[in-house]
Amino acid sequence: MSSLTEDMETALAQVLARHERGMLARAVVVAELLDAEGERSLSVLPTPGVPEWDALGLCRYGVLSIEGPAAVFFSEDDE
Repeated sequence: MSSLTEDMETALAQVLARHERGMLARAVVVAELLDAEGERSLSVLPTPGVPEWDALGLCRYGVLSIEGPAAVFFSEDDE
């Protein structure tokens, strides 16, 4: 998996730099994948050197940052 995460880190850093988002320090990419038979799986790929507890923290922070605006959006939709 090391080669995959290194390639992902390089690609992600290039995309973020192109859009002037700053320098990539570390990341966790969560991706839904489809295999040849159409089966879905979830893949969590931290950039190289990210300890498991840091990856978990980044994921939890990401969830919290999405849940708040989503809750507001869906509560406004009910009105």
